[in-house]
Amino acid sequence: MLKTTKSVFPLICFLGFSLGTWGLIQEETTANKAAKIRIIRSSHETELAGREAPEGKTYLVVQTEWENIHPKQKVKKSDLEGKQDRTMGVAQLREEKEKEKKEDYVDMDVPYVIPNFFDHAYLLADGQTYSLDKLTEVIPGGYSLNKDFGIPKLGDRKKVQFVYLVPAEAKNIAFQFFDYSYGHILVPVKGDQKLAVGKGAPAGRYLDQIKDAMVEMAAVAVNIRNDYKEEEAPEGWRYAVAELSGKSLSGSAEMGNIIQIEPTENVWVTTKEGYLYYSCGGSTTDDGFIRFTPEFSQNQEVAFLVPSSLKEYALGLRIQNRVYTLKLGPEFQPETPKALASHRDGKTMEIFLYGMRKDGENIVLDLGIKSLVKSGIEIQSDQQFILEGGEEEVYPEETATQELPHRPPTPFVIPPQAFVRFELAYATEAVPTTLRYRGYESEGKLALPGLK
Repeated sequence: MLKTTKSVFPLICFLGFSLGTWGLIQEETTANKAAKIRIIRSSHETELAGREAPEGKTYLVVQTEWENIHPKQKVKKSDLEGKQDRTMGVAQLREEKEKEKKEDYVDMDVPYVIPNFFDHAYLLADGQTYSLDKLTEVIPGGYSLNKDFGIPKLGDRKKVQFVYLVPAEAKNIAFQFFDYSYGHILVPVKGDQKLAVGKGAPAGRYLDQIKDAMVEMAAVAVNIRNDYKEEEAPEGWRYAVAELSGKSLSGSAEMGNIIQIEPTENVWVTTKEGYLYYSCGGSTTDDGFIRFTPEFSQNQEVAFLVPSSLKEYALGLRIQNRVYTLKLGPEFQPETPKALASHRDGKTMEIFLYGMRKDGENIVLDLGIKSLVKSGIEIQSDQQFILEGGEEEVYPEETATQELPHRPPTPFVIPPQAFVRFELAYATEAVPTTLRYRGYESEGKLALPGLK
């Protein structure tokens, strides 16, 4: 059975209205030895299956026809019969005579099977790549994103409708199917095919860019919003939505890898002072990942809930244990604050104390952690940072801490070899004199300054 596959590079975690129709019978321009794809029609829809497209975007419905063109293969008839030897070995005595007989062959069809469309069927629009939309599964003529799709016999044809969410102003569009076994397929849909494909790299202006052997990525823009995906930001907070354009460079020359990232655990923004805020979502799959494909650049967005006062920040990204930084503004420049006290927890991390202040009925500590290892470090602040004063021990108060603008990130994981600054609130009327730290390799005590 013929199958086409594409590797997915997993992230290792620590822890209704038609606007137009075109494209009648567009055929593929890139050869595939086993399958042929035709674009029957395509149309823009502002509403589809009861769902409205977001502002500035449209649902593109593409009807395709797939044909199995793989030549039949000759197979030994005896192999198909699959008879067992029930002669108790006597058949071996006739071995020489059997060799003299002419073997009979039959022609057999070779099924063309796609493990899933989601990893293989993409839309290219003005140089960017777009993944299948979940609506593909609910529209008439659609298909499951993650189930096998097969064309059993030579000459067999099947029609499938796909849905993509694309910019409404997209002018040049093509359908791209990845098959690393028998050849990729590229079919024009609208406009100039070369412009649809683009240069395979982030296009246009961008705020910052990174590139290594694993990934090429650019921060294109950051937009400030009061709400994101129908969720209002709390008072004093807002959403910063970063637009990324990236391409996977991972894999081999024969087969590229898809990079997928869980943003709520592996993408964050950090201030110049070191305060860190993990992503609260983005243009994720149903499994919660943002993905970057090989060969072509793909747009993704990631959202962060940040204090309204925050003006300058950078985006951090973790892929396996590699950490990348993209500046989201030209003025961003990290600052290294001077610590009042510090403690080194072996080869794992360093703890810094920057100050202590009174906030209503609570005492607030200004702290920092510097990771010394090449993996994420999970912090349990309610167990690791204890105030001491006389015989009293005071642990962080969770509710009060979560109300602070510089609260610890959620999840509280320090990225590999990164610095994170944060505040903890303690409900106490006493004036503590010492901060006791319970580490992974050691315990330490830091003298506290006077209250401000």
